[in-house]
Amino acid sequence: MRNIHFLLLTATLLVFTACNGGGNDGPAPVTNNIMEDIAANYNTIIQNMELVTDINDYPSVEGKYTFYDLDQGVTVEDSTSDVWDIAFGGTTLLANTAHGGGIQVVNEAYANLENAPESGYESSNASWYIYTGEAPNLPKHAVLPNTNATVVIKTPNGSYAKMEILSYYQGNPDITSAEFANLMTRPAAGYFSFNYILQEAETTELFHIDRYTFVDLEKGELVQDSTSSQWDVAFNATNIIANTGKGGGILSLNTPYADVDEAPVEGYTALDASWYTYTMNNTPPHAILPKDNYTLVVKTPEGTYAKFRIISYYKGNPDVNSTNFINFIRPADRHYTIEYAHQGDGSRFFE
Repeated sequence: MRNIHFLLLTATLLVFTACNGGGNDGPAPVTNNIMEDIAANYNTIIQNMELVTDINDYPSVEGKYTFYDLDQGVTVEDSTSDVWDIAFGGTTLLANTAHGGGIQVVNEAYANLENAPESGYESSNASWYIYTGEAPNLPKHAVLPNTNATVVIKTPNGSYAKMEILSYYQGNPDITSAEFANLMTRPAAGYFSFNYILQEAETTELFHIDRYTFVDLEKGELVQDSTSSQWDVAFNATNIIANTGKGGGILSLNTPYADVDEAPVEGYTALDASWYTYTMNNTPPHAILPKDNYTLVVKTPEGTYAKFRIISYYKGNPDVNSTNFINFIRPADRHYTIEYAHQGDGSRFFE
C-alpha cells in the first residue's frame, strides 16, 4: 500500500508541475519603456501664445536691438548666437540670417495666413506698420500695425512662425483714447506687443489644429497611416484616442501605474481627456500636469494589451517646480513623455 500511495503522490506532483511550472503557460514578462516628446498636434508647437507685451530691453538707447527667442518666449543677450529668431529696433525687424534665418511681411491678415512662403525671406523688414501722419480719423503721427499684414519668420533651425504685431507703444494702449491722441500724454514708443504661432516641424504649414500623432506601443514608434491597424493610441493636444476603428480601446484607472498588473476585461472607450489637472492660478500657474496615480490601459487592434502613464506634457520633461517654469519660461507644450508596457502574448497580465 505504501508503494501505491507513493506512486499516486508522484503522479499527482508530475501533473501539477506540468500544468503550473511550464515556461510558456504564464504571462510573458513585460518591460517598462519610455517614449519622449510625442508631439501631439505635430504641426503646431504653440497655438496662439499668450500676448507678449513691451519687448524692449534698451528703452533709453537709440539704435539698440532687442533679440527674441520665439521657442522659449524670452529675450536673448547674445546677438551672435543661433538662439534668437527676431530682433526689434525702432520700427525695423531683423532676422537671424547669420544662422540661416529670414523675415518677410505678407500682405494677408494674421488669422487667414495658413502657410509660410517658401522663398522671399530677407535680413530685415520695416513694412509691418502704417504711419498716420496727419491722416483724418486716426491719431496723429502714430505708428500703427497694418492689420492686413503678417510678419513671417524663418528661424535658424528651419522652422517657421507667423507674428501679429499689436502695438508699438508701452503698455499696449488703447489707440482710440484721448490720452493716446495727445502727443504729450502718449506712452513711449518702441515697445512691441504681439501674438505669434511657432511651427516646430520643418514645414511651411501654420494653421492645422486638428492633427493627431499616432503611436504603435508594441514597437514604440510613430505611425503615419491613420487608417491602418498599426497604431494603438494617438495624441492631439490633451486628447488621447484609441484605434476603435480597428477594434481597439482605452480606459482609465485611478491606480498607480506600478500597481496595475491586469488589464480589465471591459469598459474600453474611444477617448480619454481626463488624465490631467489644469492648475489655473495655482503654482505653477496655468499649467497642465498629469494626475497622480492615473493609469491608462489600452486594448490594441491585435487584441493585445498595454498600460501607460503620462510623465510630462512639456517638451524635454521640464521641472515644473523650477523658477523658470513658474515664470512662464517654459518649453513647448503638447509634447508627451510617457512610461508604458506592452503585453504581446495576448494575456491581460502585466506581471
